Amino acid sequence: MAGVGKTTLAQLVYNDDRIESHFGFKAWVSVSEDFDIINITETILCSIGAETGNINDLNLLQVKLKQKLSEVKYLLVLDDIWNENPNYWATLSQPFEAGLRGSKIIVTTRNRGVSSMVGTLPAHQLKELSNEACLCIFTQHSLGRTDFNMHPHLKEIGEKIVKRCDGLPLAAKSLGGLLHGKYDINEWENVLNSKMWALPEEKCDIIPALKVSYYYLSSHLKRCFAYCSLFPKGYEFEMENIILLWMAEGLLQPENNVKKMEELGRDYFCELKSRSFFEESKSSRSVFVMHDLIHDLT
Repeated sequence: MAGVGKTTLAQLVYNDDRIESHFGFKAWVSVSEDFDIINITETILCSIGAETGNINDLNLLQVKLKQKLSEVKYLLVLDDIWNENPNYWATLSQPFEAGLRGSKIIVTTRNRGVSSMVGTLPAHQLKELSNEACLCIFTQHSLGRTDFNMHPHLKEIGEKIVKRCDGLPLAAKSLGGLLHGKYDINEWENVLNSKMWALPEEKCDIIPALKVSYYYLSSHLKRCFAYCSLFPKGYEFEMENIILLWMAEGLLQPENNVKKMEELGRDYFCELKSRSFFEESKSSRSVFVMHDLIHDLT
């Protein structure tokens, strides 16, 4: 299921301290819908510090990767695979067999066909979070706490909002960010009773809670977000570069010239990040990406 936390779970494994001492190197590749074998191979090589130069020949790249993998025990994460073509997988995975015994590959996918194609072990299917766990995530992002003790007047309405998240942590984070710093019960009721909940889901399966969060974005933030959705899924970007692009496109609206444009751009970026429209990349905390479901909102 989309938004249930597959990538987050893989990230917890990938960043566990015990991994560092167990594997010679590790690499993370966001595959998404574009199963580009050359690009994936280049990304893995770059993760281990290998120079690819201007090599654009798959065979040469795979020979180089095979040589590198034959020297180490590695951990490789291929995040969000969609392509079910076994020929693509057979071609991509040829160099992987060169790794030392104990090397591991983790694949995340929403497609059972993909897990059957690549799996040598039974797939681990994630379930929705319990209502209590989902409520905890929601309160952390909305109130900065794990309970309603400081704001008991919001508890009942908050519990009703969380039930509509259907146990999906991405939905709870997004709605929690939407209500962050807002303690007026009327604002919470507006979210609960929003007409966006009743809209039918498009074929991209956007979670209703994300539609609600997007609906309540201010117009200037919607424009900035829409600009970022022009990038392909899985595209990694730096905050400062995005701000410069927003400035070049005239998307920043100065407020009585009180703030510099760069400072205003950071405010926009941080607000979108607080609502989970942007999230830190798995490869670096200084780089950001958009979840595929977030990308589909526009």
